[in-house]
Amino acid sequence: MKMRWFGVLTACIASMATSSVAQKIDLGGSGWSFQTTLDEKALPVSVPHTWMTMKGYERFIGNATYQRDFTGPTVRPGQVVRLHFDAVYDEAHVWLNGRMLGVHEGGYTPFEFDVTTLLKPGANHLLLEVSNTPTLSTIPAIASSHGSKDYPLYGAATGEGIVGWMPYGGIVRPVSLLITDAVYFEKMKVNAKPDLVHHTAAIEVHVWMHNGGANGKTVLPKGTVAGLATQFKPTRIAAHADADVVWRGTLQDAHLWSVRDPFLYDAQVAIDGDEQTARIGVREIRVQGTELLLNGRPVHLFGANRVSEDPKEGLRESEEIVQRDMSDMLADNMRMMRIAHYPQTPALLDFADAHGMLLIPEAGNWNMSAWQMADPGIRATWKKQMKEMMEQDWNHPSVIAWSVGNEYESYTKDGIDWTRDMRAYTLGLDPTRLITFASRFTQEPVVKTGKDEASQYSDFVSVNIYGGYAKRFDRVHELYPDKPVFVTEFGKMGEPGTHDPERIKDITEAVTAMKARPWMIGGSLWTWNDYRSLHRGTPASGIRYWGVVNINREHRDSWDAVQKLFSTELP
Repeated sequence: MKMRWFGVLTACIASMATSSVAQKIDLGGSGWSFQTTLDEKALPVSVPHTWMTMKGYERFIGNATYQRDFTGPTVRPGQVVRLHFDAVYDEAHVWLNGRMLGVHEGGYTPFEFDVTTLLKPGANHLLLEVSNTPTLSTIPAIASSHGSKDYPLYGAATGEGIVGWMPYGGIVRPVSLLITDAVYFEKMKVNAKPDLVHHTAAIEVHVWMHNGGANGKTVLPKGTVAGLATQFKPTRIAAHADADVVWRGTLQDAHLWSVRDPFLYDAQVAIDGDEQTARIGVREIRVQGTELLLNGRPVHLFGANRVSEDPKEGLRESEEIVQRDMSDMLADNMRMMRIAHYPQTPALLDFADAHGMLLIPEAGNWNMSAWQMADPGIRATWKKQMKEMMEQDWNHPSVIAWSVGNEYESYTKDGIDWTRDMRAYTLGLDPTRLITFASRFTQEPVVKTGKDEASQYSDFVSVNIYGGYAKRFDRVHELYPDKPVFVTEFGKMGEPGTHDPERIKDITEAVTAMKARPWMIGGSLWTWNDYRSLHRGTPASGIRYWGVVNINREHRDSWDAVQKLFSTELP
């Protein structure tokens, strides 16, 4: 059985449900059973599902099985059926009717299998074995910093530790069957490059297709983008082969997307039996000296990291929960942020597109040590997960940069090599956005010049800094005087109640120092919300009190303080 990984766009899943030809069958809801390796019998559950919100399983790290029976759909001769998972945390082994389909690692990105030949007209049985166990070689990995003669340990990079957020094991996002004709879309990328002088935009639409049938077929993709008719050339695709085509055009009187005016255009491309849709924005993001420019205007904005969880739903957060949280962040003047250490649900990026928020998505490299970044297997795993995230998110105008990691040992040769290599890899997939990563080693004695640390390969320097803000910001500028600086983390673990004067004092000091330095383009508070964690140093409650809202989304006093401090001119 050939296994195909699939980076699906936000609009792709929606289009499967609305197309007059393509068909989507939801396999979620009731009818599933769940059982860990420690359980004597299975329990009925509803998918999406995570076991770490179930009583008695809140701290369970290990393996579990999910099973369900379903009736096979009616499929016409020549059609292809794919079993699609929006996300399964973290490693999934998948079987259908006793045949293993394959393995997927990565708890936040979509994947799928061609199951056309395995489906039965009657009863079918689906089984998943799911693990949420982090190791030294998974992505994200257990942090492992041992130091060496050449590279002693600095700061908090000591020992080993589980990731800082909850590993919410389970089938955390929807499961479906996708039925199309033999040739279907795998992905679509729409680039819109504006000419700010002439008010036009160069539009490029790139679509990738696969022929899952037994015979070659000629297809003619066509559609509209921002009102422009797209006419691709006829393309012959051999059986079980791939093809991609590109259309280019010019949009007159382009309406720009911005924080102040997040205007979106519609894009749609179709072939017989399938289509792709997206909402796109025309905007320019670039670095000029120490400025970050959006459509030629300097950006100085603030935001916060959001840990993706809900006290009741965990990682299987609904669109309503995402919209509730993002609306509250927007009301708190949070408009630019490295949003989290891992790929986000498409609903979050849809919200950011529609409301003018700037995001820096990040995949996986959380606190890796030098030896991990040098390991070929870990590098390959990260590249795969980064590609899946990018293919899901690259049509969103809210995405202004890709981050290649967080707090890894960027002062070592392997850390510098990682940043250079992964910058090149990422730009090879998407040359339209900026590249950065979140560093915490710019303050260490080993870093004497900018060449001693990997931020030399960032388009803008991103730093995680806690306390001593003015002095430490100035040190970053000394190392990289010709680059903008963004603070990807700052803040203070505060009081568990709603009154948090020490947190307010810390945030005020940090933001005041940022606003006083024109080469600083903003900061992303750690964090917007309190969150559950198994990380060392977590209070006995199991909750890390870093948020301006608590885990139940009640505002602390610092929410009001942040609303005032984060107020700034919108580009």
